[in-house]
Amino acid sequence: METIIINETKLHDDDIQKFGNKVRVVLLSDNKILVSHYGGVILLPGGSIDKGETADDAIIRELKEETGIVYDANSLKELLFLEFYQPNYPTRRDEVINRLIRTKFYFGQYRGIDLKSINRTENEVKDNFRLDLIDLDEFASLINEASENPRKKYFDRENQEVIKALKKVRNLRDLSKWMKTKLI
Repeated sequence: METIIINETKLHDDDIQKFGNKVRVVLLSDNKILVSHYGGVILLPGGSIDKGETADDAIIRELKEETGIVYDANSLKELLFLEFYQPNYPTRRDEVINRLIRTKFYFGQYRGIDLKSINRTENEVKDNFRLDLIDLDEFASLINEASENPRKKYFDRENQEVIKALKKVRNLRDLSKWMKTKLI
């Protein structure tokens, strides 16, 4: 698994007010990926790793909460690990802090959405959380759209690295076919 470090402003760990560990997943369906729209940003499904959880446990929990579908660790493969130093990050509490977010990205085969089993947080409901299957070019174009959310630029930068990793594969359909042969 490739590790990418984004630290364009050369922050040191002493400069960081918040350290976070997250997981996200690229779920593939033919030549499309599942994305979430949430609070004016586009994200891949996933979220924070809770205390005492492994990254594998966290992505399984997040997928169950967001899609209603139960995945297992064997159905997901590691894609990349991103360490992202985020200077002057505007929090939801109107503070500005320096963050270091470590995110493990997975990829797997999209298996649908079970609307009856989805468990949205209050913030997700309030911020109109929704899921869409879109192609990679559309994902890339959505990254460049304007938003009133001041945190969007940080999520967009993260998504750009994921797109680079995915483009190393000839196309998502080939990756999807490869996964079907390897995961069954």
